[in-house]
Amino acid sequence: MTVKQRRKSSGFSLIEILLVLALIAVLAGIVAGNASAFILGGNAEPPDRVLKRAALDALYFSGEKKEEVFLSWLEENATYLIKDRGGKILQKHPVYEKLDEKIKMDDELMPKVSFYAIPPKAGVDGSSSNLSYDNLALSMVRFHAGCSTPFMVEIIYRGEEEKLKFDPFSAYVLKTDE
Repeated sequence: MTVKQRRKSSGFSLIEILLVLALIAVLAGIVAGNASAFILGGNAEPPDRVLKRAALDALYFSGEKKEEVFLSWLEENATYLIKDRGGKILQKHPVYEKLDEKIKMDDELMPKVSFYAIPPKAGVDGSSSNLSYDNLALSMVRFHAGCSTPFMVEIIYRGEEEKLKFDPFSAYVLKTDE
C-alpha cells in the first residue's frame, strides 16, 4: 500500500483572503466616516484657546501703545477683535479659518461668548458679592497698564459651557476653585 502525501500549497486560502478584505473594508469605512470630521476640525480652533491668545495680544497692545485697548467678540464672524480707543481694529483672532454658511447656520458650531466683570468680594469671609452677573455683563473688556478690570468669559461651544476667569494684568487664566 502506498500512502498518499498531501501536496503543500504555498498560497493563502479563500477564507484568509476574505478576512483580510473584510478588515480592510471596516478600516476604510472608519476612515471615510471620520474624514469629514477631520476636515471640519482642521478649519476651527477652540474658542478658549483663541481667547487666551487674544487676551495676551490685547495686553501687549495696551503696553505698546501706552493707552487702553478693548477686546470684544464679533458673533457674526466668530472672531475676537482688539480695538484701540478710536475703534480702529488692531488685531483679529478668528475661531474659523474659513467661515461658510453651513457653519453659520449651525448653532452648535457658532460659539456664544459673553464677557462679565468680576465683582469685588464682600461679606465676612470675602467670598460673596451683592452684584449678580446680569448686572456685570460687558460688551468689551478694557486693557490698560494702570487700571484694568478682572473679567470672566462664558463660552458655549458644541453644546459645552466653559467659564474662564482672567487676570487683567497678566492676561492669564486664573485657577478655579472647582
